[in-house]
Order: sequence, then structure tokens, then C-alpha cells
Amino acid sequence: MNLRQEITKKLAELTQDAGKSEDISNWAISVMQGGDTSLLDPKVWEALDRMSGADLMSGPNTYLHSREDFSEWLRDFTEQ
Repeated sequence: MNLRQEITKKLAELTQDAGKSEDISNWAISVMQGGDTSLLDPKVWEALDRMSGADLMSGPNTYLHSREDFSEWLRDFTEQ
């Protein structure tokens, strides 16, 4: 599976289960720190950048981003 496919899969997971946001955020950060040449693709970088903040909180028990946000990120990433 290439990086674009992995990103698509992870974004789809977020749309189904926002509870995975911390794991996916950590995954995105680790990928961004790697050396994959796909990171030079602006769409890949933008998707990873967004995903790295998937677990941000706007309050003590409230996530900043919702499933709707994750769906929009997925649409933006998969548009050609």
C-alpha cells in the first residue's frame, strides 16, 4: 500500500470512528517526520498536516474537529 492509499484509508477510518483521532494523529506526525518522497506532493502534505491535528481539543471534553470535518478532508484529498 502506498502513502496516498494509506492516507485515504486513515481518513476514511476517521469518518467512521472519530475515537481513533489520537492514533491517526500520531501516525500522521510520524509519517511527516519520515523520508517518503510522496511528502513532496502538496496534497499529501496537506492531508497529513490536517490529520496531525485530528485529536485537537476545543474544550475539556470536546474535540475541535468532527466527523463532518474528516469527511471534508477525505473529499479534498481524493479530488483530482
